[in-house]
Amino acid sequence: MSIPDHLIQAVRDNPMDGVAALCHHVLEEVEHTPDWTQALHGLLLESAALILSLEEQDLISHLVMPPVLDGNMSQICNKLRTFLSDVQGEMVGQSSAQRLESMKSRFSVTMANGFGYEFTDGDLKRIQQLINQLREMVSANTELDQGHKQRLLKRLEKMQAELHKKMSDLAVFYSLMGDAGVALGKLGEGAKPIVEAIKELTGLAWKSQARAEQLESGAENPMLGHESEPPKLD
Repeated sequence: MSIPDHLIQAVRDNPMDGVAALCHHVLEEVEHTPDWTQALHGLLLESAALILSLEEQDLISHLVMPPVLDGNMSQICNKLRTFLSDVQGEMVGQSSAQRLESMKSRFSVTMANGFGYEFTDGDLKRIQQLINQLREMVSANTELDQGHKQRLLKRLEKMQAELHKKMSDLAVFYSLMGDAGVALGKLGEGAKPIVEAIKELTGLAWKSQARAEQLESGAENPMLGHESEPPKLD
């Protein structure tokens, strides 16, 4: 028994919701298995290891203490079950808070006489890809300090939570421009992949804004710049 592939992919796509789904799956397996088996013990261990790994990479955060795995198999399995149950509770709580903000964003479009910035289906798909790529690049980077990494990852979580086909506000996109500048200042050429992904994200936001404001087709945002290479640092 091991973690199903679709749950691994769910965690990659959205760590917080994916972990909640993983915990739910494992706890369901526990409920439907009358005794502690080696297979179930392995699934619990795998799941805990994945959650702790995500936490170490700052992809999720929670206040649940990792289990101390001493005692016999039954005791260890019970500790792991409690750990997953507590983590699930925190992930559901965080997800609910994000969904609330997302719903507020949708209603703000409705209450503003329908005005909003609208993305195409292709833009939405590309934005999701870029968010996931940025999350992976930031998490894997060993030069950014932990505080900056956590701020970037939280900003990406907020963006993903608020992302809809029609949005009342694009501030979550443009707020990344400052982070791109900080990354460039700290990493120089090493920041190029992160900077390019952020530039593409803000470019997609600008396209939506330009359409909403009825600017000329293909109008470029003079604030974004269009250099293919990031400037060299002295």
